[in-house]
Amino acid sequence: MALAVGAAEKAPLDLAGCFPTGIIRTVALVMPASIQPKANFDRGKAALEAAGYKVKVMPRLNFRKVAPVEDRVADFEQAWMDPEVDLVLCARGGTGAEDLLDKLDWAKLRTRKQRVLGFSNITMLLNAMLKEKAGRPFSGPTLSQLIYARPETFAWLSKALAEEKPMPEVKLTPLRPGACRGIACGGHISLVLKGVQMGWAADTKGRIVFLETSIREPSQVRASLDELVARGYFKECAGVVFGDLAAGGPNRKKLAGEALAAARAEMAQIRKDFAAKMSCPVYEGYPYGHVAKSYAIDFLREKTISSEGILNQ
Repeated sequence: MALAVGAAEKAPLDLAGCFPTGIIRTVALVMPASIQPKANFDRGKAALEAAGYKVKVMPRLNFRKVAPVEDRVADFEQAWMDPEVDLVLCARGGTGAEDLLDKLDWAKLRTRKQRVLGFSNITMLLNAMLKEKAGRPFSGPTLSQLIYARPETFAWLSKALAEEKPMPEVKLTPLRPGACRGIACGGHISLVLKGVQMGWAADTKGRIVFLETSIREPSQVRASLDELVARGYFKECAGVVFGDLAAGGPNRKKLAGEALAAARAEMAQIRKDFAAKMSCPVYEGYPYGHVAKSYAIDFLREKTISSEGILNQ
């Protein structure tokens, strides 16, 4: 899934400080899912270079149509295994990352603990990495999202990639109160479900599941959550945390006024109904997903949530 950047396409872009100095020096750009418009891709690449990062563009990228899966696999593996690359940054989500999962050489990838950053459709790759115990997955901004993200997004992303301890606290809103502890998994709700259906889901036992989606998808969200519950996805997890709701959706005009209020009310009821079915703590309000202020999540770092809803990691 992708984000319309609108007027942000013309605004000055300063990505200084979005990655930690001295830790992330070289970034490899890949497109394992949908394509990103070349003008936006070039703008993001130039901004990263202006911020002092060396950028490597994988040789098989196609800006006219989605590249064949073999090319996307080759680019992803090349970026991952390059000894100079400190971070594999996905250009955007969209659709298609699921096509790579059974074609990647996971045994080879496990030989190098590479960082991979993305969200939305990249949920498929991140949870597959957890399943295969390969690399270090970070659920957070793609190159297309960095184009319009707020400074808070950059600051948090830099701290997360640096594995800074402790991270700032985040106050969550309880839907089913309780304390919990565990490392994270999750991502976009519909892609988490697809991973379960395809057999590429992360093991949720003892994990805190972070979920995000757009406010425009209430019926799909309810259906996805119901199926995940029925399949036992949440049965042994330590807790569930919902991300913030974007007023708009992928490439769509933002909701406003009564339509926005109605959508928020419906989504609130869906979350309330979900929490009532759970035996673990359930919270909402983590800044995460298709929103301008989005806090990256290190899927290999333990998080704790107090009974008061304070998230520490």
